[in-house]
Amino acid sequence: MESGAVTFKLCNNNYQCNACQFDMAMANRVQKQKEQKRELNIPKKPVREISLWTEEFRNLPAGERKCRYMFMGEVSYKICPNSFRCGECSFDQMMQEKMSAHHTVNQRELILESGFYIDEHLSYYRNHMWLKLERNGKYRIGLDDFAGRLLGEIDHIHIPGPGRKIDIGEYFWSAQHEYGDLDFASPLEGVVDTLNYDAIIDPSLVTSDPYGKGWLMMIEPSNVVKTTGNLFHRSEARAWLAAESRALNSSIHSSATNTMHDGAIATENIAENINKDEWLVLVKNHLHIK
Repeated sequence: MESGAVTFKLCNNNYQCNACQFDMAMANRVQKQKEQKRELNIPKKPVREISLWTEEFRNLPAGERKCRYMFMGEVSYKICPNSFRCGECSFDQMMQEKMSAHHTVNQRELILESGFYIDEHLSYYRNHMWLKLERNGKYRIGLDDFAGRLLGEIDHIHIPGPGRKIDIGEYFWSAQHEYGDLDFASPLEGVVDTLNYDAIIDPSLVTSDPYGKGWLMMIEPSNVVKTTGNLFHRSEARAWLAAESRALNSSIHSSATNTMHDGAIATENIAENINKDEWLVLVKNHLHIK
């Protein structure tokens, strides 16, 4: 609307343009028009068109040139100097990097469900990976407390570098454990954007602080609808975790020292209390590893 591309459109995605289906559709439409012009050999006039728009943009009132980070509440005042071309803006790049690196978790907001902690502000995939949609439109992902307790100590993690394209269900990162290497499936479709090098250097963070410093990576989604349709949210996530806990407890009920009176798993490191074969079965059933 601000750039004059459409007459009326309200944002319903918290100004996360790179995760917006409408924005993607507009970009595809522009690309198709460019291809059609090339096929028909229509003379190009991009320099003059862009120059005219830039001149008109600079003459707009400040209230019509507000930076998207004002709408998002990230800054109190910022006027766009770049004709809403965020991809070419150094300030936008700085804000993207800032939000990608920052991540904190309020331990008081974690809920104990059937012996395991869960953060209701996150979404969960069937292999116990959590996802958090950041304000920059990218997803931060990691393992939940259930996976952390089941795995216990891991020696090393291998994550593909930025730029790697992945699909839902594709096995794309791995954890090295004393009982063997474990390959994990992706909870979404997209491109790897940022890695948590603190967790790569110190893999113990992945299981000891799963919702905080132990996050794994940031992924820029390429199909948001496809992603959200495969996740558990809030009360649904709690019910799923409770079912997972009951199933896990049922599998190891023969060892009374491992469980509490309500059926929750008492030990911090489940792998320490069962043999390798039993543990591998549990990991395959609950974490859906390869």
